[in-house]
Amino acid sequence: MKKRLQGLIAVLLIGVISVGGIAGAKEMSENVEVFYNNIKIFIDGAEIVPKDAVGNTVEPFIMNGTTYLPVRAIANAFDKDVEWDGATASVYIGKKDETKPDNYLHKIQYNNYQEGDNNNDFSIINGTITDFNKNIYTNGLLLYTHWSNAVKDDEDKAQIIIDYPLNSQYDKLKGKIVLPKEFDITTWGEKNNCGTSMTNVWFYGDEELLYKATGVTSSMPFNVDIDVRGVNQLTIKFTTGSYSYIALTDLALYK
Repeated sequence: MKKRLQGLIAVLLIGVISVGGIAGAKEMSENVEVFYNNIKIFIDGAEIVPKDAVGNTVEPFIMNGTTYLPVRAIANAFDKDVEWDGATASVYIGKKDETKPDNYLHKIQYNNYQEGDNNNDFSIINGTITDFNKNIYTNGLLLYTHWSNAVKDDEDKAQIIIDYPLNSQYDKLKGKIVLPKEFDITTWGEKNNCGTSMTNVWFYGDEELLYKATGVTSSMPFNVDIDVRGVNQLTIKFTTGSYSYIALTDLALYK
């Protein structure tokens, strides 16, 4: 077993829990002995090689009979973010702020898309959407339906259907449904005066109706707050009585 004498315990410990080489703990002048013995880390039978924020290998060590492991490596193994707050000398694993989303719906790859009429389409919002109240949105989905003979308030004749795999990972889906007055996104370019046709949106979880927004108009956005606990597949159905654009914005997922 190799033995290395280390001074300044704070420097040593910050090196182990570092999320980017940030120092900030109280200085201590105590000298301690630490032992390195090529300690290996296994999680669910699979070995992980601990690394720091820039990719350098960080070796676990033993001090006073306790084994110390690098926080970042362990957090990464469980797919958790790590953040060091120097002002409060705190390490955050996972979300630092519980109010922040765990994911956004538009960042999940859909596993089914039914466009109905071949003129229908949808796109991720890479740019800006402006509603009739001059509110601006920068993320989510923009959908377009060409006029058809579908009954606008019948979800069984929806003009666009999109399925997203949630795999029971989330508890809440929150966001807004708005009719855009204009938009400027990279995939579709710029368009003004998009129209004010009334539209309807249904959200299903594993084929069970979770939420419906019927009669969405230009005068106001619909606030969406949907319980998606235990949902494996989320289905969104959209229909209108005429050609229309509709934006599903800031659709944030929370665990």
